[in-house]
Amino acid sequence: MMRTGLSYKTIWLISLTALLFAGCSSSTPKAEFYTLNAISSTRPDATTTPAGQPLSIGIGPVTIPNVLDRPQIVTRTGPNKLQIDEFHRWAGRLDEDVARVVAENLSLLLATEHVAVYPWDVSFKPSYQVILDVQRFEGRMDKGDVLLEVLWKVVDAQNNTTLRMKKSVVTEPFTATNYNTLVAAKSRTIGKLSEFISKEIKNL
Repeated sequence: MMRTGLSYKTIWLISLTALLFAGCSSSTPKAEFYTLNAISSTRPDATTTPAGQPLSIGIGPVTIPNVLDRPQIVTRTGPNKLQIDEFHRWAGRLDEDVARVVAENLSLLLATEHVAVYPWDVSFKPSYQVILDVQRFEGRMDKGDVLLEVLWKVVDAQNNTTLRMKKSVVTEPFTATNYNTLVAAKSRTIGKLSEFISKEIKNL
């Protein structure tokens, strides 16, 4: 009888532990994943065809601050305070995502399919290389805006000489303060940056 009583007590404790664990598991929010998007092909400024042979452009390398080089999305909550959200994450590496979107944007804006992201295949010989050093790429939920600050340069890839060196600071507001609209606003800032770069390449 003692053995049976202990067995029932053990079973009851195991069942209670399982219920508590299940309750804790169901209350834990699931992580959501985000990615940046290129500009739309329906935009009127995305149909310009350059004269002469199609351009070949290499994008990268792209460098980002260490604080942003993480899976979690980082937002600013004050002059000296950042928030790292465990449950809202980038679907891939942020620097690679930025390079991909700039490449897609320039392919559209300059009407060329000859665009590759660093490191590209040895058989690809770009005319121009766009190197980007992201200084700041942050959003503020309390103010509903995104700031993108980038040092970038266009290099003659054949001669390894710098043709243009610029600093671009882009801001973009967003109304609904959630991560979907935050990431969409970040994508728009990269779209504006891509327009600046495409204009410089056209001038070359």
